[in-house]
Amino acid sequence: MKTSIKKANYSGFGNKITSDGIVFCATLSHKENCGIIFYDKSTLKELERFTFDVSLAYGDVYCVVIKGLKEDCLYRYFCDSREFLDPYAPVYRNNEDYGTPASLNDLYSCFSNEKFFEKFDKDTKPNIPYCDSVFYLLHVRGFSMLNKSIKEKGTFKAITKSIPYFKDMNITGLMVMPCYEYLECEENILDKYSQFDYKSNPEAGPLINYWGFKKGLYFSPKQNFTYSDDPSYEFSEMVYTLHKNNIEIIMMMYFEPGMSLEYILSILRFYVCTYHIDGFRILGAGFDIESVVNDPFLKATKLIFESMEAGSHFNPETSLRTNISYINSDYSNTARRFIKGDEDTVSSISYLIRENTKECFPIRSISDYHGFTLNDLYTYNFKHNEDNNEDNQDGNNYNYSWNCGTEGPSKKASINRLRMKMAKNAMLMTMLCQGAPMLRGGDEWLNSSKGNNNPWCQDNEIGWTTYSKTKANKEFYEFTKNLIAFRKRHTILHQPQALRLYDYLAVKLPDISFHSEAPFKMDQDPLSRSFAMLLCGDYAKTYSDFEEDSLYIVFNMYWEDVKFALPISGKEYEWKMLCSSHDEDLVDFDENKASVYEETEYMAPPRSISIFILRKLKK
Repeated sequence: MKTSIKKANYSGFGNKITSDGIVFCATLSHKENCGIIFYDKSTLKELERFTFDVSLAYGDVYCVVIKGLKEDCLYRYFCDSREFLDPYAPVYRNNEDYGTPASLNDLYSCFSNEKFFEKFDKDTKPNIPYCDSVFYLLHVRGFSMLNKSIKEKGTFKAITKSIPYFKDMNITGLMVMPCYEYLECEENILDKYSQFDYKSNPEAGPLINYWGFKKGLYFSPKQNFTYSDDPSYEFSEMVYTLHKNNIEIIMMMYFEPGMSLEYILSILRFYVCTYHIDGFRILGAGFDIESVVNDPFLKATKLIFESMEAGSHFNPETSLRTNISYINSDYSNTARRFIKGDEDTVSSISYLIRENTKECFPIRSISDYHGFTLNDLYTYNFKHNEDNNEDNQDGNNYNYSWNCGTEGPSKKASINRLRMKMAKNAMLMTMLCQGAPMLRGGDEWLNSSKGNNNPWCQDNEIGWTTYSKTKANKEFYEFTKNLIAFRKRHTILHQPQALRLYDYLAVKLPDISFHSEAPFKMDQDPLSRSFAMLLCGDYAKTYSDFEEDSLYIVFNMYWEDVKFALPISGKEYEWKMLCSSHDEDLVDFDENKASVYEETEYMAPPRSISIFILRKLKK
């Protein structure tokens, strides 16, 4: 190669192709010498080595521009006798085959491909408010591995091809498990990620870190999640096409303790500025949440943490609405306990179902990437994690699940009917709350992980999304899709402001009220397992131009009928019964099929959620 090297101005770490050559910037702390080595892409033979002179540095930060390089060669840095990867490289090579054991010594850094930047000249981010969001949690590989209609299985391309599916379901945002470059299969992965000192089968060999919650090579989309050989372009194509279809993408990022704040912020800024990522769900410990929340680059980016305490850093004087949200097990555990009929849950769940704070918006889910799938919540009492090779000692022991009478799959029609009702109740609890709902990918098809509540290493049908098309699966998919559409039509189910519980519009009803057998009085006795809430449609005009019908939702998780009052009466109102999960045929939520209800009381069936429409009649 005919090459030349000179000092460059600092313009960020990593590499950048310019008209003057390729710019490299890296921190190289050394005793004797440091520099960069270039390798042939095909043979991996060394092509050229540059030892950097101290005149090329700003302290330990070396910034150079090298002219005459082939743009398809690979590179590594060196300090003294040690070679290492560029931690800011946009692409890496030699981890293309998913599940093949590798180490950092096997990988090489690559140059950026400029063509993917052209995509974003016309890109417009959806900027969907939290209150209007419906999130769908997925694993890029596992989501499509069993989808027979997609040939590009396990890739970003498969996600792009699935956009019509997401639109049909009214999904507004994908929450994607780690999809930056990481080594999913290391030789010592059992020892590194195991919680225990023993193994039930020590000869099983290394497990795959399927979830990817580990320190990664953050600036590169994952090479073996691509159908092509160009992760930058394929990832950007996915983001761009999602945005064209008004769907956001939220990346899950895991940061290990000890990582510098500067490095963490540079990662988040990179994905916002380079790939137009809409948000991050940030996991890990040891980083400064306040600095992340107040970073000026991230002020319009959704930031999702595990604690609502992040909202304490929201400044209402400088922001019209919060970009901060949280998701944790408070809602899921309380809802699970309430659904299966545990005592002393009514007070807690009635608060969580209406919570909608200005500072930190809640995201609500019954199932997450960890724990039981929605289907398994009502199929298993106990975790079944033997395949994880840790003697079933890993994973959470407290799942608040109920097998409905039989552990595991059953052929009994009565048990399967009950399980279907319980699953519908769980989905209703997710979609009828004020927080932004999150659906675990596959739950809409009653996906099962065979009782494994910690499938972090299961790159197989336990960890993948299954699409069984039995009658029950199809029924639940239609039920879920229509329920999400119902939520979208009724904005009082997802209001942009906190509910106040009083009549501040002087319309003779508060924005939300709670009821039991007696109107406007909720039974909060620890033994109570039922309550009802009335969402007044008049309050829709506080954030839109229209009033809506009011919704009266009755939650009865007791195993017997419970009487409820219909709290409003008079000739100026009309009650209509829309649906109940007690109806085995409940699939759609068509308001035109709601029947007039003339009684003053409602006998709620056992273990059911029922929805009434309260309509004001025109005078």
